[in-house]
Amino acid sequence: MQVFKAFLRVLRSKFGSAIIYIVLFFLVGVLMTKSASDSNVWEKSKMKLVIEDLDDTPESRALTEYISAGNTIIPVFADEDDLTDAMYYTTVDYAVTIPKGFADRLAAGETEGIFECRHIHASYAAANMQMQLEKYVNTVAAYRAMGKTTQEASKAAVAALSKEAEVSVLKKDAEEQKGENDDLLTFFRYMPYIFLSVIMNTLCPALIAMNKKDFRYRTDCSGIHPHSYMLQIFGASAVYVGGIWAVFSLVGSIINGTMYTGRLWLAVVNALLFALFSAVLAIFVSEFAPSDTVVGILTQVSSLSMCFLCGVFIDQSLLGSGVLAAAQFLPAYWYVRVINMLNGELAFDAGEVALALGIQAGFVTVFILLAILVRRARVTSTVVRKSMA
Repeated sequence: MQVFKAFLRVLRSKFGSAIIYIVLFFLVGVLMTKSASDSNVWEKSKMKLVIEDLDDTPESRALTEYISAGNTIIPVFADEDDLTDAMYYTTVDYAVTIPKGFADRLAAGETEGIFECRHIHASYAAANMQMQLEKYVNTVAAYRAMGKTTQEASKAAVAALSKEAEVSVLKKDAEEQKGENDDLLTFFRYMPYIFLSVIMNTLCPALIAMNKKDFRYRTDCSGIHPHSYMLQIFGASAVYVGGIWAVFSLVGSIINGTMYTGRLWLAVVNALLFALFSAVLAIFVSEFAPSDTVVGILTQVSSLSMCFLCGVFIDQSLLGSGVLAAAQFLPAYWYVRVINMLNGELAFDAGEVALALGIQAGFVTVFILLAILVRRARVTSTVVRKSMA
């Protein structure tokens, strides 16, 4: 167990930087969870409108009534420069001028350029207001085509467009919902990014220190078999990674407000498998003894690309079929698939969950074998060079 103990001592010397990474990415995980939770809450935004009605007809008043609903109406400015300043400083978001002759042009079937709209800052709200105005004009034209007068069409358009759809949210029954928490599963959803970043940034430097020439040559010349060396490295890494996984699992239980129950234990097991994958990936990369700069680049490339491709940052339902087909060759895809089955995005299937967990375990095994092969090749090349010398 000499290698095991030596590696733990090296890890202990780098424990300060490891704590910084763990705290930093813990905060990142919590903030991302809160951001995702807040994005699920929707409410209609109010605009600060200036409406100048120069036509003052029943048709123009109907339009004013329609666009005023749900917004804040600002009195008309006497000076044009004051209005421009107000829009620049966002005291006013949007200004609509209904010119004289609006009702006549509406009766004539005109639908474009019949009122003047102004705004400075482009936004979804401004685009939505423009769409509302176009919708009003087109609806009036449709009612006119049905034989109504312009005044009747204006009233009918306001009545039709002011109706709001009644939305019913379907909830899981109490048995299905028991022990499941959206915030907790959102936190677990971002675990691939956190684990790859934390583990590779802290484990790789320690492994690279173990692979330095002096230490490596002494190890290669000793009686320690390469398989034994790698097993002790894997064991020490597993202890370290298990500690990180336990810390984040504890944070998850705090977010959940209670200990894990029911299917949530699958999320914990899912996270453990991905933490182990992150560790064996770090061991495999470290066997090539890259510099700290290269490690940083590889960490960023692997974590960000895997998370964007596999649905960590962007829902898998929004990704193209080609992207998802390629993502299936990465463990993060199967990790996210388990989370999606736990949060109800996908139908829960115990067999598919077992398949996803098994595939992640397969990735762990493959990278363990690759790391052992690289280590054996390095030992062989060292022996050959020494025999030739």
